[in-house]
Amino acid sequence: MRRILLPAFLLTSYFLSAQYRQDSTAVVNLLKADYATLASFDSVRHKQNVTYDYLLVEEGEVWSLARELEYFREKAIKKQQRADEFSIHSVRVSGATAYAVYDLKSVIKTNDKSRNYHWLETAIFRKVGNQWKIALIHSTEVMPHQ
Repeated sequence: MRRILLPAFLLTSYFLSAQYRQDSTAVVNLLKADYATLASFDSVRHKQNVTYDYLLVEEGEVWSLARELEYFREKAIKKQQRADEFSIHSVRVSGATAYAVYDLKSVIKTNDKSRNYHWLETAIFRKVGNQWKIALIHSTEVMPHQ
């Protein structure tokens, strides 16, 4: 019996580990792809990347998807350019839910003026069907030490 159970256990562990890595990679790829929608002001793609009840906690406020899309429109008019760099601290997956903790450093250029930003963020993801979607992002700006 042990000869059967041990290989079965090892095989199951291997496949679960592979699925975990695949889901972790998918979550990080989704996160980066969604931030690219900010740079290109692609509200259609952004809506495809998030859940129906998506929320963004930004600047001490809770933003709905409608509020975030309003922000997209405001920034698109100003022809803002954005470049993002991610440093992923942690990704955890449990069933159809996942979260990521990461630093986001951005250079945002508006009217030939460039500003550097740094945020510490947490994103919560939910698997809808077989596709990961962003359910919530909590963003805290990291201020430079004076």
